[in-house]
Amino acid sequence: MIYSFGSGSADGVVPSAALVPGSSGDLYGTTYSGGTNGYGTAFELIPSGSGWTEQVIHSFTGSDGAGPYAPLIQMGGNLYGTTYRGGANSSASGSDGTAFELIPSGSGWNEQVIYNFAGGAADGANPQASLIPGSNGDLYGTTYRGGTSGVGTVFKIVP
Repeated sequence: MIYSFGSGSADGVVPSAALVPGSSGDLYGTTYSGGTNGYGTAFELIPSGSGWTEQVIHSFTGSDGAGPYAPLIQMGGNLYGTTYRGGANSSASGSDGTAFELIPSGSGWNEQVIYNFAGGAADGANPQASLIPGSNGDLYGTTYRGGTSGVGTVFKIVP
């Protein structure tokens, strides 16, 4: 074992997605819940001489997404992912999810929502699979719900 998450802790709970290797031997991942706000985290595991150190690089707030379920992907030094719930189109009746980008900065990472899913016939909702990069930099993925029949969509995001 290289790291153990604490129950209800600020470092996140329920890491259900695969890890992504970084360029310097570090590993990136997400937790479905926990974190500062209880909506999940994106984290980095950094190798050190005595083992591994976990660092939360983003704690989701709900309005920027909640419940990241799929693995992150790395493109051009940035990390991209989706959240199953949360986002600008959340309401008491539903929570449709987001696509987001994590951008490294001198003092850590900055998160930017690149798409808020709206559900309904015209849009998808609740992405739970990983994004894949297109050769031109576009991102492709699927949603669990939404679309014309309400049972999911395939989408493209142009960052």
